[in-house]
Amino acid sequence: MALSRSAFRRPNMKDDLVLDGMLSLESSSAIERVIDSEATNFGGLIRLAGLNPKRHLRHADLRDIDLTDTDLSGYDFSGCDLRGAHGIRVAWSPETTVLDDALLEGSLFEHRMAVRKTLASDEGRLLHKQVRGYPWAEQVVWAMKNLRADAPDLARNRAVAAAVFDQTQDSFLKGEMLKYLEKSATGNDDQLYSFMLDIINHSSGDVHLIAKTIGILGKSRLRRDPRLHSAIEALLKSTDVRVVGVAIQASVITAPTKEDIRRVAEFALARREAPLRIAFIGTLMRRLGPAFDYVARNVFTKDYRDNGASVGNNEFLVLVRNIRRGFSDEQEGIKNGTRRGPGFFTKEFGRSIEENALIERLKSLFTTMADHGMRRITIAA
Repeated sequence: MALSRSAFRRPNMKDDLVLDGMLSLESSSAIERVIDSEATNFGGLIRLAGLNPKRHLRHADLRDIDLTDTDLSGYDFSGCDLRGAHGIRVAWSPETTVLDDALLEGSLFEHRMAVRKTLASDEGRLLHKQVRGYPWAEQVVWAMKNLRADAPDLARNRAVAAAVFDQTQDSFLKGEMLKYLEKSATGNDDQLYSFMLDIINHSSGDVHLIAKTIGILGKSRLRRDPRLHSAIEALLKSTDVRVVGVAIQASVITAPTKEDIRRVAEFALARREAPLRIAFIGTLMRRLGPAFDYVARNVFTKDYRDNGASVGNNEFLVLVRNIRRGFSDEQEGIKNGTRRGPGFFTKEFGRSIEENALIERLKSLFTTMADHGMRRITIAA
């Protein structure tokens, strides 16, 4: 039983007569309410369907369900298949949400339940109490020594470190614990990645922590994982412009195709806030490569040009001159021995300069930027 609007699709007319005889009026009405509703989260759909989350969800198939903005206090997921369940701003705890015998692999519940299991053991509980009693500097030293891929009892140490992370309000200590947890990663490390997804869920208002966590995940094998993309998409709806900026940057970094980047562009470049447009432009230029990053910046201020900004004829001439001068200086350095090999200008523009096609190269860069969703840069007379 996977609860989403797709689970309540209206039957086609051919099926109506059959289903009318199978469904009660109450069930039919519930399905109609869900289909016609504007509810945006799982909890809202549950209420509309007339289900009691304390009784009606047990042993349900809820794989890959999006639980964003749902308060799961009092929910009974006993025996449910919750593999891949994800979301942010999900209110739950092992004390308020029943997860007995549930399948939790790859879900937002996996990390906290693993920590709970570790701290329920005498060994884990005593180690946690010991580390929690250290001054912060000694906690960092403990993490440095015990959160290594080759450390004995690594799974236990990670759970203890995660518990310390969750219970401290010190942003520096959180950052240090996260750093050493990341360093302890090995191959297919689902539990560590579940921990980081859980950080996004519970810390969606902490822009620095969110940026660091997404930065780690964006370089991991979770880069293309739907759970990460779902979390980033939810962050795009934040009321905090700084969080939205981080989410825009993450969307560009993790987008698998040009079409996906164009969809991010439609959202980001339509925003009124200039920093959000620049967040998209800067991240896209860095993804496309050094030449793009260079030509996307104003020649005089070195800041990124806003979407649709034209390049004045004088600025364009200075851009061309700077590139040619940079190339010439690099070539001279190679000849006189002050440079060992080709530099930025030679690598990015050398061939087009030698073939007398620099203008065409620059226009090609502008075209590629437009292909990724930006308004085409024009050269004003």
